[in-house]
Amino acid sequence: MPMSTDTPDLPPDLKARLREEPTDTRADLKAVWDLLGAAEDRAADGAAPDAAWDTLVRRYPELDASPSDGTEPATTDRTSTASVSRRRARSARPAQRHSQWRLAAGLALATLVLIGGLWLWRQPVTVTAPAGTQHTATLPDGSTVELNSGTTLTYRREFQTWPLVEAAQRRVRLDGEAFFEVADGTRRFAVTTANAQVTVTGTRFNVRARTAGASPPKTDVAVVEGQVQVAAQQRPEAAVQVEGGHTSRVADPATAPTPPQPTSVDHILAWRNNGFAARAQPLRAVVQDLERRYDAVVHIHTSVDRPQAPISLYYPGPTDLETILHDLCTARDLNYRPTSRGFEIFAASGSR
Repeated sequence: MPMSTDTPDLPPDLKARLREEPTDTRADLKAVWDLLGAAEDRAADGAAPDAAWDTLVRRYPELDASPSDGTEPATTDRTSTASVSRRRARSARPAQRHSQWRLAAGLALATLVLIGGLWLWRQPVTVTAPAGTQHTATLPDGSTVELNSGTTLTYRREFQTWPLVEAAQRRVRLDGEAFFEVADGTRRFAVTTANAQVTVTGTRFNVRARTAGASPPKTDVAVVEGQVQVAAQQRPEAAVQVEGGHTSRVADPATAPTPPQPTSVDHILAWRNNGFAARAQPLRAVVQDLERRYDAVVHIHTSVDRPQAPISLYYPGPTDLETILHDLCTARDLNYRPTSRGFEIFAASGSR
């Protein structure tokens, strides 16, 4: 901003006062007025106000009328009074600017803390059951979920979109297998998988939706009690109602679920009693389940014919891995042996 070259006119009362002074005194006081105006212009443009005042005092020493005891002089001279006021204003400006900067910095810090806190709060809660383990969790609404081995469940903290603001649904996301006992509530409870959504209000059901090793991933829903609605992610209008003792499958996000079919729920839920079950599953899928369930490596040798051929197994209670491998190999005319990493399944005629 350019500095103004126009000096404000003397106030009327000051002009009247000057008329009573000698000619040389009037000239000096007029010069002081002009210098003060120029000093203020420079201060407005970022110049140091104290330096301007020092220059003015050196030229007109009589302006520095501060008494030796440090108190402000009592004066009725309008020019001196204006000078003192200007000095006070100039000395107050740095303090005011410092106070304003401190206030702005405090507000900025508080804003950053608030944003960071909200960001952390918005991160989903994750519950995991690693391979070889099972885990039971209680959800914010009092519902319980049992996670099978190698399963991950995520949901919004407190089932809220923002602190103290409830979400429209109690929603969780599942990758793996879990058994839900949903507490009754006015908000619907939704389980989202890679390709499906299961919606209820209060019931007991099992959802199996593993993405690892499944292409495309499938979602199997088995209801123990109550009723659930099952729909493909891209076909919500083609939902089916599944009641207790029935099951349904979503094979693709754009394909409608299969019609509900009667099922043996105990067979499906064997894992909850530390058992193991597989119904008409390919050998490779069964082996993957065994690896997750027992946290072990089970390799299928290239000598095994038809690794995708289906097989069924059922163990209602705790059973060790070698027992299951023995029965599986007997049923398929295969063999197995321990290795440095776990076990290997091979064809009986392909032993090396």
